Amino acid sequence: MTEKLNGVTRMAIAKDQMIQFLSKLPRDNEVGLVAYGNRIAGCNSARLYHPIQRGGASAVINKLTGIIPAGSTPIAATIDLVGEFLLQTENETEIIFISDGIESCEGDPLHSLRILKDKGKKFNLQIIGIDLDKKAEDDLTRLALLGSGKYFSVKKREDIEDAFQSIFSPGAPHFPPKVAESETGPANIRIISILPYSSHSGLQTFILHYEYDGILPITDYMVHLNVFSKKEVHLTKELPPIREKRIADMGQTDVQFKEGRNGKGKLIFTVDPKSDWETSLELWAVDDIPKILAKSETKLLQRD
Repeated sequence: MTEKLNGVTRMAIAKDQMIQFLSKLPRDNEVGLVAYGNRIAGCNSARLYHPIQRGGASAVINKLTGIIPAGSTPIAATIDLVGEFLLQTENETEIIFISDGIESCEGDPLHSLRILKDKGKKFNLQIIGIDLDKKAEDDLTRLALLGSGKYFSVKKREDIEDAFQSIFSPGAPHFPPKVAESETGPANIRIISILPYSSHSGLQTFILHYEYDGILPITDYMVHLNVFSKKEVHLTKELPPIREKRIADMGQTDVQFKEGRNGKGKLIFTVDPKSDWETSLELWAVDDIPKILAKSETKLLQRD
């Protein structure tokens, strides 16, 4: 955080605002501090600087004044440390996370956050992102949403003040970063190509390549392959538009689980070449209760 906003380092602005708000907290509030960097190079720099304690604000303020930034951004490791030392299952904790970058140490912050939720930890993750680009803001927005919190975009000093005001004053308005129109469009899954692969033991093998676009804030998806005989289409009963075939009509089904709002993949499957076959894909959200989001067009398999 050595870059500057209006001539002052971003870390200095962030620490100044944090100290101001900590100094206004009631004395009986429980406060703790975890940070990364601070003269420790590399990806193992996350440290517990003060355990969460009642009346700990003044001690945390003293620790904050000595924090010095370093290069790497081990967000996942920092979340793990917060979960181990600062979070509880009985009382809800407000996590204020300030960063000028995204994960740079090959960790998976979303996975770390899910583990904390699975353990029953109660928290709200409020993220303040300082002078980040669009992709970084999208990544941290997803992280904040998964952590039952909000993302606050900071481009100037006043933005930091507004962020803290919104966090500590529940009634204060919050204006999240605008998401491009393309980010708010409907989910989509499309078949890119279907290529004959081999014939063996009287069966024809195909390789199907696909791409998908999900929706915010969902990050976990399932791609469902449907393969069905073309001659059975007229036998199917009318069903909701997203599922045009009955399971009984399916010659084959397969699934792949994917992480990330956008992605691509391939599926390999075999059919009896004596029949005409069609195939389609479905995109499911599996973050919570599984639900179908999109269906591809139906494609006829071209035999050798």
